[in-house]
Amino acid sequence: MAVPYILKRSRKRRRTMSLHITRQSAVIVSAPYFTPTSEINSFVEQKYAWIQKNIQKQKEQQVREGEKLYISGEYFHYLGTPYPLEVFFQQNLPPGLVFWSNRFYLNCPDGVDRRKSYFIEWYKTKAKAYFAGQVDNLSRQLQLLPQRIRITSAQTRWGSCSPENNLAFSFRLIMAPAPVIDYVIIHELMHIKEKNHSAQFWKLIEKVMPEYKLHRRWLKENGNKFIL
Repeated sequence: MAVPYILKRSRKRRRTMSLHITRQSAVIVSAPYFTPTSEINSFVEQKYAWIQKNIQKQKEQQVREGEKLYISGEYFHYLGTPYPLEVFFQQNLPPGLVFWSNRFYLNCPDGVDRRKSYFIEWYKTKAKAYFAGQVDNLSRQLQLLPQRIRITSAQTRWGSCSPENNLAFSFRLIMAPAPVIDYVIIHELMHIKEKNHSAQFWKLIEKVMPEYKLHRRWLKENGNKFIL
């Protein structure tokens, strides 16, 4: 069975061929410059079992490390719940990501970067609409009105409040449960009143959300799951 590979020919005194598999599962073949293509193909075919075994081991390791592969069967969080992904490619259908019947459907050809971009676009769209509604609701309850809201791509900073009372939230926060999102929104709204993390600031949050420490701890323990 033919194995697609990237060939790197060397003019140096290389006498043997070698194989290398990248983190993106690409097969790299290094060979002496004048090695016939037929000989290289034969070499790769002989290593077919080894290549497939190591690609699978690499994928399993990446899953253990939490690195997203954007393949069917992988799970992605939305509002605190993990949902499975099904990947396919049909040219007669619009490309992109759809969430339907508790499952993600991604119509996209191979390519981790392209598949990742569709997820980021989808999450940002959902985050923009969701945060706008929740900020409006909670800000009216607390009588703390921000100037404007924007969505960021921050990986570890879930939210912020500027000196001008502009709020910002990472789109990744949309992967967390709704009560955790509310905690972050309340946290940033309270900065309109208190621009620091003084004891008074935390008392203000506790008065509105007595269980806020549980949500803060949840983010610290689970935030790493939301890195795309």
